[in-house]
Amino acid sequence: MNLEKPYIISIYAILRNEKDEFLLLRRSQNSHSNPSKWDLPGGKLNHRELLEEAVAREVWEETGISIIPGNIAGYVTFELPDKKIIAIVYDGGYVIADLKLSNEHMEYSWISLDTILEMSTLPPYFRDFFKRFVIENKKSSKPLI
Repeated sequence: MNLEKPYIISIYAILRNEKDEFLLLRRSQNSHSNPSKWDLPGGKLNHRELLEEAVAREVWEETGISIIPGNIAGYVTFELPDKKIIAIVYDGGYVIADLKLSNEHMEYSWISLDTILEMSTLPPYFRDFFKRFVIENKKSSKPLI
């Protein structure tokens, strides 16, 4: 009998600072998935939770930063040993705030997009997300006249 892995919906946010750097969190060494890898703030959607409420909750729990989610910036899909993940990534906007990490992460950093695209310690599905993000934002940006 071939049992399919269950699908789980997760939500994440891209947050930027005044230098247009993106916030990445480094997962703790004892994390069940991607230990010591860099990650976006986010996590699992709770039962009957609205997507916007979930991303605001996850960002608050992991960073102590309060956000009002913007538009959906994109999505990624990936597999873990016991489940498949559909991750919706929201634009969390620009933030100027003190960060207070949860125990799920061991450090944070504001990182330029160029550096993110080259990071081997960022899971490939998030690097691919940022590559698409660059392409889509170039298409939608208007030339300055």
